[in-house]
This record gives sequence, structure tokens and C-alpha cells, in this order.
Amino acid sequence: MTVTLLSEKRREKQWKFERSVLRSLSLKKLQVNVEEHFKTVVPFHFLSHPFLLDPCMDMAIDAYLLGAEYGKFGYLGESIADVKRRCDDDVTEISHCIFNLLQGWLIESDYLLDSLQIATEAFVDHWWTKGFIEGEKRYRLRLH
Repeated sequence: MTVTLLSEKRREKQWKFERSVLRSLSLKKLQVNVEEHFKTVVPFHFLSHPFLLDPCMDMAIDAYLLGAEYGKFGYLGESIADVKRRCDDDVTEISHCIFNLLQGWLIESDYLLDSLQIATEAFVDHWWTKGFIEGEKRYRLRLH
């Protein structure tokens, strides 16, 4: 007799869902989007230190998966704004991680830091929304 824990089954189902959602994500498009969002704020460092791209891409994937996970609430009829408020703490945490990573590479200037904050919030919001739409679509098509 095999004992299967409910938490293991849930996690396995979540991994399956995340893998299926990530199949629709292009790493090339993700890299281009990272560069578009941040090159205006940190141009020299992205050109000379491409290792900054990887953590930004990781955070974009985290935001994308978070949005996809919350897509079920959109499928159930909640507005995107209401759903976003549900996970506002997680989205803010992702934004802060990117901001803190890139902040150390900037000259201390209020203008640059404000620009970086706006860029990180827009970036995370962009990927969260893309994930939300993809997750909502998968729930609608019953691909979850």
C-alpha cells in the first residue's frame, strides 16, 4: 500500500502547470524585453556586465508564473485589478529584488533611482500581466 500526501500531489500538479505555462515563453523575447526596460536606466552596465540579465530574467519568470497562477481568479470572473491586489506583496517583493540588484550599479542620483524604480515596477507588472493572461487562457481552455 502506497501513501500519497495531498501536499505532494498539489505540488506535482503545480509543477506540471508551471512547465506547461513556461512552454509559451520565449527566452529570446524575455532577454530583449529586459534590455528594453533597463538599458535606458543602466546602459553601460548591461553592455559590460551581461550577468545582470540573468537575475532580471529569473525575476521576470517569477512574475510570469505568479501571474499565471493567479489567472484562475480571472477565469472565475475577477477583474485583473482585483486579482493583482491579492498578490500585491509578492509582486512588490519581486520588484524590490530587481531594484536592489540594479541599484548598486547606479551612481547615487535621485533621478536615476526614481527612473529605476519606475522601470522595475513596469517590468514586473508587464510580466505578471502576461502570465495572468496566459494562465487565464489555460484555465479557460482547461489546460491546467
